[in-house]
Amino acid sequence: MYGAQEAREARNSNRLLAIRLETNKSCNLRCRYCYAQSGEGSAKIADINSLKQIVSEAKELGIKSVVVIGGGEPTLHPNFRDLVAHIDSLGLIPVVFSNTVLITEELAEFLYEHNASVMGKLDSLKPEIQDYLAGKEGASEEIRKGLENLLKAGFSKPAVPGELRLGVSFVSNKMNLREIEEIWHFCRQNNIFPNMEILTPTGRANDELQDKLLTADEIKEYKLKLLEIDRKYYGYDWLPYTPITASGCLQHLYSLYINIEGNVRPCAPTKFDAHPALRVDGEYPYNINKKSLREIYYSDLFTYVRNIDKVLEGRCKNCEHMEECIGCRGYAYSIGVNNGAHPLEALRMECQQCFK
Repeated sequence: MYGAQEAREARNSNRLLAIRLETNKSCNLRCRYCYAQSGEGSAKIADINSLKQIVSEAKELGIKSVVVIGGGEPTLHPNFRDLVAHIDSLGLIPVVFSNTVLITEELAEFLYEHNASVMGKLDSLKPEIQDYLAGKEGASEEIRKGLENLLKAGFSKPAVPGELRLGVSFVSNKMNLREIEEIWHFCRQNNIFPNMEILTPTGRANDELQDKLLTADEIKEYKLKLLEIDRKYYGYDWLPYTPITASGCLQHLYSLYINIEGNVRPCAPTKFDAHPALRVDGEYPYNINKKSLREIYYSDLFTYVRNIDKVLEGRCKNCEHMEECIGCRGYAYSIGVNNGAHPLEALRMECQQCFK
């Protein structure tokens, strides 16, 4: 994540700060909230030379980091280490999203030596809940072992206080709501960034976790409690209205998401490529196999996206916290298109999660 000032300066100077890159759809888990609906039956693997070319094009647009988000589990890609080493060799920061199941002591050391940051997974400290959400029996034990290997490699010892290299994603829902405070303490005490997301009605969650979505009141209650904890015990203070707890999400201003087919989106749940209204002659035109990343970045559609803060509607319009927060555009988009709105209309709707 990049701070508000850096994000807006990048947008205003037409500079891309990051890309999020899918490498493969295969996954050794079957998470019930997966936006990409990945699993063991998915065999799509991106060509390593194509991935390197995308990174090179993105570097010309000014990026500082590459988020290797897999789409599935990126450590399963046969050239995963080659990609991480390539990103590092260009002076960019590799940021790896992994369920940590395959992160051995040796792989953890490799990632540490190549200046990577790692975002793991920790949806629950209770094995039965973690296994259910991950869609695999025994997943909890495997996830925790990989996390232990990362801690052992030094990822919980930042060179500069506050500049964390390790995080865990935690998708809050009705099943793990009572554990949130315990997981928050665990993260803070181990110098782990708590990437607490809210269950979004997209992908597999639409079918399997609709009854696990949190209400606005439940979200408000736990965010305010975590803010109290941070102020009392850890010296952190933050705006409680932002979509990611303790951190704003301004991806739409400075980042692009490239999926396994080469389709470019603003972020993972903002699935422009899946909507018929944005197709030309039946095909989505914003694909790196059809246009350069530069052409896509400067297109009318993506220029609109990175200026979305100027056209927000409802409570988000003219909000006093606009500099720090534009709400969760992915969540607004998902809710909007699910209710029949045009993609661009859905993208500018007010944030459904804000309790301000």
